Amino acid sequence: MAKPRLTDPYHPRTREYLDGVVRSLARQESPLIQIVKESSGGIRDKHGGVLGVLPASFNPPTAAHEALVREAKTAVPFDEILLVQDQQAMDKELHDATVADRLLMLLALFGADSRISVGIANRGLFLDKVEALKNIYQKNTQIYFIVGYDTITRVLDPAYYADREESVRLLFSQARFLVANRGACGEQDLTDLFGRQENQQFTAQVSPLTLPAKLAEISSSEVRRRLAEGQSVKGLVPPQVEDFLLTRGFYGRQGT
Repeated sequence: MAKPRLTDPYHPRTREYLDGVVRSLARQESPLIQIVKESSGGIRDKHGGVLGVLPASFNPPTAAHEALVREAKTAVPFDEILLVQDQQAMDKELHDATVADRLLMLLALFGADSRISVGIANRGLFLDKVEALKNIYQKNTQIYFIVGYDTITRVLDPAYYADREESVRLLFSQARFLVANRGACGEQDLTDLFGRQENQQFTAQVSPLTLPAKLAEISSSEVRRRLAEGQSVKGLVPPQVEDFLLTRGFYGRQGT
């Protein structure tokens, strides 16, 4: 199917196109990221540049995700930021909204931003994402992953690797990380984490991001819980996402 202009997340052809992308990607054996919305000022076909990559399940996108993008733009002069919807995130189950639904929410939120691209990945491991990114962007593109503290602990966890030391060393040789506070875990926790002997060699590749405490507490699971109980999610998700959630009736809240 030809790619429609992804300017209207409510248009049936947009949803039809995204469903097709999701089905096609699921059949691929090698690590891939499919770009569904490309930034007009992006660097895909340019010689080098600085790329920010925010991978998440976006289930749903929250005000914390929006703040991560905003703070990352302030911290690093990115030429482009790529939001990567994980087809199946590590250690997370699908809840109610499909992958295509979540992509639609990302388009509702960031579709008009000329510096932001949106894509979908068929692998959860960051090392696989780097491999996929290298097949999209020029080899000299600088890659910064934008993550929360909870995610960086998983990146370092040996449970995800056959050879943790070699895999993590290879990852940090190809990408840097901007790490935001999550809940009670902040910059000091990040310093302590990379102060451990097994992580010290990667310290120079990691920089902290600081979100306001109220935003750092927000989680997609809390949004889902509130919607399931019929409670308001105002302030927990951006207005565009709130409208989409209430219109479509996701997570147990019926649209009106």
